[in-house]
Amino acid sequence: MKRKFLLVFVCLLCSCSAFANVEYKSDVPPILVQGAMIVETDFLISSLESPVSYKIREWDFTAGKIDGYPVVISKTESGVINATAATILGIENFKPVAVINQGTAGGHDPKLHTGDIVLSEKTFSGSSWRSGYKAEGEGVDYKNIEMLSKDFYYDGEKRERENEDGIYLYSDKNLIAIAESLKDSYTEGKVIKGVILTADSWESQVDRILFLHEKFGSSCEEMENYAAASICQDYDIPFLGIRILSNTALHQENFKPETGLTCQKFVLEFLREYIKTIK
Repeated sequence: MKRKFLLVFVCLLCSCSAFANVEYKSDVPPILVQGAMIVETDFLISSLESPVSYKIREWDFTAGKIDGYPVVISKTESGVINATAATILGIENFKPVAVINQGTAGGHDPKLHTGDIVLSEKTFSGSSWRSGYKAEGEGVDYKNIEMLSKDFYYDGEKRERENEDGIYLYSDKNLIAIAESLKDSYTEGKVIKGVILTADSWESQVDRILFLHEKFGSSCEEMENYAAASICQDYDIPFLGIRILSNTALHQENFKPETGLTCQKFVLEFLREYIKTIK
C-alpha cells in the first residue's frame, strides 16, 4: 500500500503545473540516464552538448545531446523512494525511449573486485522478505527468510497484478547486448551480466553477503536499480542497469568514489553505441 500511495502521489505531482510542464521539446524521444550522486552524474553532464538544467520538485535533470541525439541526465538522489519518484517524473516529463540506471555498488560475488562492472540481467528487492518464526529468546537467524514472490504495480487499469517472474525483474535484452559488446575494450576490470540487489541498506558482514549471493545469485548491491526497473516495467519502457563495484567487503576493498567516474565513461561509450542503432 505504501508503494501504491507513493506512485499515486508522484503522478499527482507530474500533473501539477507547479512541479512539471518543463517545456522540454525534442523531435525524438531522449535516453534517460540516472545516477544517484554527483560522482555518478558529473562527467555525463559535462559530456552533453548544449545542456539545459531543469528542476522538478526536488529532483535535478539536465537535458542535452550526445553525438547529436537527445539525452537527459537525472540525479535521482539515493534510495528506493527517491529513485521511484525521479523515474516517474523523468518518464512523465521527458518521454524517454529507454532508461539507463547506472552508478556504484558493493560487491556480493567473490569473483568480482573493485572496478568490475555488472550489467543488470535481472534485479530484485533485497527488502522484500518474510522471516521464519522464532519465539522470544530463540535468537535471530538471517538465513531463515523467504523472499516474497509477489510484487505489485500501479498499472493503467489501476489494479494489482502479480509479477509472474517471481522476485526478479529483467533488463532489455537489446540494451544488454550493446553494453556487453564493449567488454573487450574496458580496461579497468571485467564486464559481466549479473544480478543486482536493491535495498536501503549497506551490507558489510561477509557471511550475510555470501548468503545473499549463494541463495539469490546477487552480484552486487545498491539502492536504486530495482525501483527504476519496476517503474519502467509499469510504463513498458526498455531498461538497463549498469553498476561498477566501488567496494567489496569480501576482499576488504573500501569505497572508492573515483569508480563513479569510471562507470560514467563506460556508460558514455555505451550511449554512443546505442545511439548508432536508433538514429
